[in-house]
Amino acid sequence: MRDYLETFFRRKWLFFVPFFAVLAVAIAFGLYSSWVYEVQARVSVQPNTMLESSGQQLSLPPSDVKDEYARLSDLLLTDDFMEQIVNSVPALKANATDAARMQAAVDKLHKDLNAWAPGSTLINFRYRDRDPQVAQQVVSKTIDLFIAQRAADRIGKADDAIKFLAAQQVDYQNQLQTASSSLSDWEKAHPPDTRTTLPESDQLAYQRLRTGYDTVLDHLKYVGDELEKARFTKDKMLAAQSSTYEVKDPPVVPTSPAITVNKLLSLVLLGVGVAAGLGVCLIALATWFGAGNRGATRTALPAWADRMTRQEEQSA
Repeated sequence: MRDYLETFFRRKWLFFVPFFAVLAVAIAFGLYSSWVYEVQARVSVQPNTMLESSGQQLSLPPSDVKDEYARLSDLLLTDDFMEQIVNSVPALKANATDAARMQAAVDKLHKDLNAWAPGSTLINFRYRDRDPQVAQQVVSKTIDLFIAQRAADRIGKADDAIKFLAAQQVDYQNQLQTASSSLSDWEKAHPPDTRTTLPESDQLAYQRLRTGYDTVLDHLKYVGDELEKARFTKDKMLAAQSSTYEVKDPPVVPTSPAITVNKLLSLVLLGVGVAAGLGVCLIALATWFGAGNRGATRTALPAWADRMTRQEEQSA
């Protein structure tokens, strides 16, 4: 013990120089890794109202924050949604010049972009980045893309119905034109003053043509009414979509970094431990290699340390 203390007090720089060097590196790295800007935003999910039109009650699917958050969580797990965010943020898109860099940007979003539901009607968004502008844009675009996706989810079935009914309408219009031509040709071939003396087969043929025409006309009217309802429903869904989501706390560009104190303290404490261990090792090595050169050299210990070590040696 006395030898180690002799080396320490004689060559203090062996301990303090590496100690402060390693500690400075630890603090610098801690500040660098913790120096990020954090942006948060809150979106309120409002319930949809019942709609009525033309005596028929139309109800939109109820908006529940649990369902909305579940859908958001599913989107945040997909690379496709993350790529949409990257492509919508100019700074991120400029750096994602190839597949590898795009994947790196997507992986960073998976790691640093978070969302959670703290209440019965709220969804929180949070993102951290070294660039405050990028942090704000990522949160803003995430909200915009999520709301756009929910609109697509809601009106997707209405669009499918409109597409199907429009095709049916064209088909029935063609059938009606054919039935109308056939009926017109029969009427031209059989003037009204001769129809009372027509054979029964001709009268049955006329009834078939007339029934076919009326049936196609009824179907066309029905499809037209259903098409108008589908378009009305889609318009109401779009209107309700705009009132379902309300950004309570919009994302703003932060003016100061959000340094994570816990991470910084843990790195500093780790640096202190590593620095102290390195200094002790250097002192031990210097003591071992200098064991044969001490001789009767005057002690470098302070008086209190010299007395303490001598008492320990005597008692031993």
